[in-house]
Amino acid sequence: MKNTLVLLAFILLFSFASCSSTKVSSSEVTVGDHNKSDCTFDFGNDVSSGFTGTAYFRNLVPLDSTYNFPETNVITFAPDSRSSWHTHGGMYVIGVGGVGLYQEEGKDAIIIRKGDVIQIPEGVKHWHGGSLSDDFAHIAANTNPDRPGVEWFDMLSEEDYAKLQDLIQK
Repeated sequence: MKNTLVLLAFILLFSFASCSSTKVSSSEVTVGDHNKSDCTFDFGNDVSSGFTGTAYFRNLVPLDSTYNFPETNVITFAPDSRSSWHTHGGMYVIGVGGVGLYQEEGKDAIIIRKGDVIQIPEGVKHWHGGSLSDDFAHIAANTNPDRPGVEWFDMLSEEDYAKLQDLIQK
């Protein structure tokens, strides 16, 4: 419990000093060109080959048994970018910039904004990413270091993703 509170305090501290959100069209600008100077964290490595659209991954805190701190990463999505359906160990996802979407299989999608905290239980099939018009960045903290890795499934269809954009307009 104490480790979880320390983790959340650390993550929320960085959440308030992260990327500013600017609405951009995916045809105008990609995250790779977008306001890098406005971001607390470097974008890291381009991992777009495993996503729809452009996405970046940066490891902030590697898995560490010395300090008992979970592996913590920043994922940044360009507008119109998202993961495929996947599962992994339990995780906290904290929105740090832009507007994103998160959906568990069989449930309605939800909007993620700066400061929102999502708990993803171990083994739950889900996807997450940016909206059609906004970039999105989140911190991901792995709460199950004994279950490393990700199991990837199909991509979310373009049709299903487009239907979810109405959520953001409300």
